Amino acid sequence: MQEIPTDFIKMLHDLLGDEASDLIKALDLPPVTSVRINKRKPGAEFIASSPVSWCKSGLYLDDRPEFITDPLLHAGAYYVQDASSMICETVIEILVNKLRIQEEGNYQEFEGFQVLDLCAAPGGKTTAMINALPDGAFITANEYSTKRVGALIENLSKWGYQNVSVTNRDSSFFASQGENYDIVAVDAPCSGEGMMRKEEMARQQWSINLINQCSSLQKDILKNAVKTLKPGGYLIYSTCTFNRRENEENAEFIAQELGIEPINLHFPEEWGIQKGIKTDLPVYRFMPHKTKGEGLFLSVFRKPGTWEPSKRVHTKNTGLKNPCIIESGAPYVEVNKETALSYLRRESIKLPEDTPRGIVTITYKGLPLGQAKNIGSRANNLYPKNWRILKR
Repeated sequence: MQEIPTDFIKMLHDLLGDEASDLIKALDLPPVTSVRINKRKPGAEFIASSPVSWCKSGLYLDDRPEFITDPLLHAGAYYVQDASSMICETVIEILVNKLRIQEEGNYQEFEGFQVLDLCAAPGGKTTAMINALPDGAFITANEYSTKRVGALIENLSKWGYQNVSVTNRDSSFFASQGENYDIVAVDAPCSGEGMMRKEEMARQQWSINLINQCSSLQKDILKNAVKTLKPGGYLIYSTCTFNRRENEENAEFIAQELGIEPINLHFPEEWGIQKGIKTDLPVYRFMPHKTKGEGLFLSVFRKPGTWEPSKRVHTKNTGLKNPCIIESGAPYVEVNKETALSYLRRESIKLPEDTPRGIVTITYKGLPLGQAKNIGSRANNLYPKNWRILKR
């Protein structure tokens, strides 16, 4: 991996002082491996693991297994995700509980509950939010980049939550539709400084000009995000970068220019999450020399007004795509690991003789992988071609 850019190192010293050296050393260490379990699909187990402090469903792994050849990954039993990003699950849990208290615990009101993940690809934070949402809540996962929508659809399809849709829109579209969402998450496109330990590209692409471009884009997205938020609803703003321009300065822009109130989440001190730099706002930093994970910035805001639960889901003209690939009612056919991997490679598979004819759902350890059409002598593999695994 190439050297950390000199100008970036200088910026860190200006930002952190003597502490910058510790962060720079951490960025040259191997990244940690962590997974988050799907609460609605129990079954995944990992040897030599330890819990992620700030996420009940998160686990650190001592070694990195060959995930691609584990059928349970493709069944959506877990998601491979940086531990810092898992905080999104806990934040959604906190915010849902705040709204439930307003409704005096009336869970039925959450059947119309709506969440918008405005910059969702590849789906890691969306699946984290789904883990924390009550059954019946509806989530719209939007991705502006057409090239990245495919990965988002695949990951959400495998995660398996029914009340989810994928859109490919500019944030201005949602702003034009009015105040429809109880929670809006903006995990904004950023300069990616927090990814320099994991991704070569983060080091290659970094520049002061990139920071300036990202900061401007982030403000545009945030302006639109606030317009989509219901009175009393919550905005989550996050980046995976370190500089103040994209972090604390944008949080101050939200509070001062967009007029919504910052929320203190009161994270336990033992989690090691750091406070903001040169700001009085309750914002949060995950720093690789302080927390076990990559770099992340997080802030939460509440829109003024009285929150009222939604009575219906607003889907008009949003261009929704339902990512579910499992046809309801199709008989389940359990297969072993070898057959499961053949299926995931989109090869021909042989099913038990007593398998019903027609569309069936292939399962591994009780979890659906996808579907096949059993014609007796063989089964036509219906697993999406662009999802097939190539590794043997």
